[in-house]
Amino acid sequence: MSRSIKVLLVVIAAAVVAGCSSTKTGKDHSLSHSPRKQVERIAYDESAYALPIGQPTMLVGRAFIYDAINGGERSGGHVDVVLNPVSAMSDQWFNVVCRRGHVLAGKPDPRYAARAYATKTNSFGQFAFTNVPAGEYYLTTRLYWMDTKPFSGAVQYGGLLAKKVRLAPGTNTINLSDSDKCRGYFH
Repeated sequence: MSRSIKVLLVVIAAAVVAGCSSTKTGKDHSLSHSPRKQVERIAYDESAYALPIGQPTMLVGRAFIYDAINGGERSGGHVDVVLNPVSAMSDQWFNVVCRRGHVLAGKPDPRYAARAYATKTNSFGQFAFTNVPAGEYYLTTRLYWMDTKPFSGAVQYGGLLAKKVRLAPGTNTINLSDSDKCRGYFH
């Protein structure tokens, strides 16, 4: 092998290795993202919640999406799923955060969080809520995964999945999937 070919191979190898390295982007060495618009959070109002109607109900389902990059399905294994009763506060969250991609300013009132039901999925993305009142809710989860790309390093995909659901007495089966992506919080 000639000397010029060896030098060329060394230069190419160095360029490839340099392309895989990270650059420092600031004092904390993290990449910056454009700030999201902050929207004032509406005040907690106990009277905004409808009283539970009818008998308790059960919700079962799965959290998953189709991975268009690699093909196949991505299950939301061991993630939190939240069932949040419909109210003025949860309507604001769904419209401002999920649909528009903004941020609600400040911390939520603890009484608001206390109204929600939460569970965790199993390794297949399956979840169940037992003994919850029938009525309208927002069903929400976060589904993220890392995907490695040649020469670019790991890339995070995923985001929020959410939708409005109505639970009837008995057992309800409702999944969170591709059609439930929050546009402002999904990559």
